[in-house]
Amino acid sequence: MAVIFVNLIAMIIDFFADKYINVAIEVSVSVLLALNIIYLLKSAKIQKSAYLFLLIISTALFTQIYINHFASMSVVFILLLPLTTMLFISFKHSLIITFVLFLIMGILLYIEHLNNPLNPLTQNSQALFNLAYTALIIYFFGLLYHLANLKTFDELEESNRQKELLLKEVHHRVKNNLNVIASIIGLQAIGVSKDEKEQLLKSKTRIESIAMVHEMLYRCDDFEHIDFNDYIKKLSTLLTGMYAQDREIEIAIDASEVPLSLDVMIHLGIITNELITNSIKYAFDAKKGLIHITLTCKDDNILFTYEDGGRGYENPSELFNSKSLGIKLIKLSSKQLGGTLKLTSPKGLRYEIKFKNG
Repeated sequence: MAVIFVNLIAMIIDFFADKYINVAIEVSVSVLLALNIIYLLKSAKIQKSAYLFLLIISTALFTQIYINHFASMSVVFILLLPLTTMLFISFKHSLIITFVLFLIMGILLYIEHLNNPLNPLTQNSQALFNLAYTALIIYFFGLLYHLANLKTFDELEESNRQKELLLKEVHHRVKNNLNVIASIIGLQAIGVSKDEKEQLLKSKTRIESIAMVHEMLYRCDDFEHIDFNDYIKKLSTLLTGMYAQDREIEIAIDASEVPLSLDVMIHLGIITNELITNSIKYAFDAKKGLIHITLTCKDDNILFTYEDGGRGYENPSELFNSKSLGIKLIKLSSKQLGGTLKLTSPKGLRYEIKFKNG
């Protein structure tokens, strides 16, 4: 954008100086650079865009140098050109490109000397020496700047790598600690009454649903977002294996590819854990059942829908206002999401939770 701006100023100056060939070149360059910016925004290929930038600008500058017989500021811009892309291309390629640019400059100077031997620039050895000396000084300081930036980037990458390892270790330990607690509760469930065992196993799966979130964060590279599909599949496998070993309960998941944060996923995990557990235990008369879970997103507004297609409930509002721990957890988690919870029973039970992703 900066080069386009400078190019437009040069175009205005050349227009009033009646240098229409220069104007045509500068208009073409501005258009091509604008197209390159569009390409960069769409593809996000910075290195390829940097090479295109170099090709467009160097072609235009060398053309102006040749046409104007070196009586142009383009000579100075050629010296500065490699510095503009050093951060976006490899060090080796930067050296090669600089060598090629200086070689072309030397060839053009030789051609100018042959065609216009009276050109003051080619006749002035001191001016040529100053030009070469300036080019070397500019590139020398450019290399120092480039190497300093590389060192800084390497240090930042190492720092980020250590932080990622530390964060992975934190999630790994949290997951392990939660699983230890779940195992202790599982051991407590041995040798107790049926009702007590049922409540303990429910608490165990609630803890395991949270531990699963930390496990997914530990195993993936994105520490901020969790894939909803993968999480619900793992959670449903855990719950059907615990509560529906002798039944055929199918859980269909239809979710948009919406990245969900740790807090959002934990709350949805608690809600889904309660809903699937209740459906498996109470919703189906036969040994078969279908649960449908959907997650859709529109303009950062997320709609979570759960339908079990079971026997339903005659008075959903009565269930909604019940004192059971499961319903309390569902309502509390929905509130912590900043969402609204709606319970209906068209055919089976249908839960809708609307909230904002953030």
